[in-house]
Amino acid sequence: MDKNEGGQVASPPIAILQDTSACYVYCIVPAAETQSLSDKGIGGRDVFSIVYGDLGALIHLCPPLPYQSKDPDVLASWVLEHHRVVETAWRRWGTVLPLAFNTILGAKGTDDPGHTLTQWLEAEYDSLKQKLEALRGKAEYGVQAFWDTPQITRDIMQTTPEIRKLEQEMHTSGPGLVYMNRQRLERLLKKEMETKAGEESRELCSLLQSCTERVQIERPKVSVTGPKMLINFSCLVSSNRVPEFEAQIKEFETREGRSIRLVGPFPPYSFC
Repeated sequence: MDKNEGGQVASPPIAILQDTSACYVYCIVPAAETQSLSDKGIGGRDVFSIVYGDLGALIHLCPPLPYQSKDPDVLASWVLEHHRVVETAWRRWGTVLPLAFNTILGAKGTDDPGHTLTQWLEAEYDSLKQKLEALRGKAEYGVQAFWDTPQITRDIMQTTPEIRKLEQEMHTSGPGLVYMNRQRLERLLKKEMETKAGEESRELCSLLQSCTERVQIERPKVSVTGPKMLINFSCLVSSNRVPEFEAQIKEFETREGRSIRLVGPFPPYSFC
C-alpha cells in the first residue's frame, strides 16, 4: 500500500483484497479453542486463532504475497501492527511464540488456507510445543549499559601507573619528547579503555546470566552525542526472578560514570 501523489496511502486492487487464499501468522499461543482477537491486525484485518490440539495460531486471511512497500513509513506501520497483535496475545494468554513479520502460509492445491495451516501445526506440533513451553512464564528485557566517557577516562588516567608516569614526564620533557609521549599516552589510554570495557561487559553478562534464563548479546548502537553504549543485551527472564534481575542492574548502575537503560517486559521476540 504505497502512497499516491497526494500523500495518501493507496489501497491495493479490490481483487487482491478479496484474495484470502493464505494465512498471515502472528504467533503461536496455548489455545485449545478457536477465538477471535479484539485488536485488528495489519491493514485492519480480523485476527483469529486456528487450533490444532492445545496449540493455536493467531492469523488473518490474506493473499499469498508478502507485505511490501517502497515507503519505509508504511512498512514500519505494518511491523508495529504485527507487534501489537503479538503483545495483545501475550497479555491475554501469558505465553506466546512470536513469528517473524511476513510469515505467510499459502494454501496447497485446492485446500483452504485454514486446512493448510492445521496441517502445518500438526507437522510442527512437537517443535512448537517445546518452544512454547520453554517460554512459559518468561519475558524479554533489553539491557543497555552506558559509559560517561570523560568520567571513565579520568578514572583510568588516575589509577593506571604507566599513564601517570607518562603525564609526569611530559611536564619535564622537551617539545619533541612531549609529542612522542602524547602519542604513546593516547595509544595506552585507548588500550586501557578497551580492556576496561571488555572486563565490565563480561562482568555484567555474568551477573545477568546468574539471574536469567538466557542472555543474547546484541550490537551496541553508536551515538555521536551523549554517553557511549558499552553493552546491548537481550535477556529472557522468568517472572519469579525479575526482582533479582533488577537488583543486579541497580548494583552495577551505582558505580560512578555508569548508567543502564532497562526496557521491557516484552514478548520474547529474540528467543524464538
